[in-house]
Amino acid sequence: MPPLLPKPSLLPRRGATSTLFRLFSSSTPNYKPQQQIPPESPLFINVPNPPQDQSVEALRELKPVKGHLPLPRTVFRQRDGHLKPTTPWLTRSAPEPTNAKSQLPPKSEIQAWKRRIAASRRENMREGVRALYARKQQFDRRRLAAQSAKLAAHRAAATAPEREDERLTRASINAGTLATTVLPDPQRFERALESQARTAAIAEARSEARRDAIQELYMKARSFIVDEASLEAEVDRLFAEDYWKKMGMSASGYEVRNIWDLDGRPRTVASMVDDMTRTSSTVVQNLETEKTRTLKRQKEVAEELTGGKLDGI
Repeated sequence: MPPLLPKPSLLPRRGATSTLFRLFSSSTPNYKPQQQIPPESPLFINVPNPPQDQSVEALRELKPVKGHLPLPRTVFRQRDGHLKPTTPWLTRSAPEPTNAKSQLPPKSEIQAWKRRIAASRRENMREGVRALYARKQQFDRRRLAAQSAKLAAHRAAATAPEREDERLTRASINAGTLATTVLPDPQRFERALESQARTAAIAEARSEARRDAIQELYMKARSFIVDEASLEAEVDRLFAEDYWKKMGMSASGYEVRNIWDLDGRPRTVASMVDDMTRTSSTVVQNLETEKTRTLKRQKEVAEELTGGKLDGI
């Protein structure tokens, strides 16, 4: 934000300094009045501010205008607004007196004056409503004309032909670039059939995997722990001090101390190939008989055919 300009009254007055200098000087007075505002100051040229100026300088130098203009009421806002300037509505709004006392002639000047004032108020009310409605109609006509003119101008500008200078200075564009119509894929039906087949295959694989999981869960349900006694027995068996000693010796001939010594490392493709060719580093795998291998293969084939896990080897 730029710095605020100082008030002219706060600027140093050079005349006062010259006056003091003249009082204490013995030379011939040669006083020339000097300007209070230097030419390089923005206040050198006096530019009057409007009464409603919102600048900081105006708010600082000028007093704010007190009061505000009231917002006009919307007299004809309701649906029956067009009926207000009619005679029946005005008659109901400001009816004439109907009592018997009002029909008698006035008994004094004050009573006659009050009747004239009441009649004047009723007449002013009628004239005011009619004048307001006429002003509203005039305002509506002007607004509709302005809207129609603006709409016509916009429509004319939108539908106007291209100017000659724009046509001559326009860059050349390939006709193929301007063709943005998206043509239908000629193989869309074949693609849809292929997508349908893929979706059906995925759904079938998921269903088969779900059935296998349910079958395996059913086969393993016999060893589930369902009571506290079974849980306690299983905890005592797994956390016994001699649990690993009961497992005997590992495949390499050492004492079993953990799960890695018991089952070995996870199997890889190379280890599977070594088992098939009997070149594994594990002696137990090399000494496995053909009967045991055949039983394992038969079990895997039966599981694939039946769609479920089997007990046994």
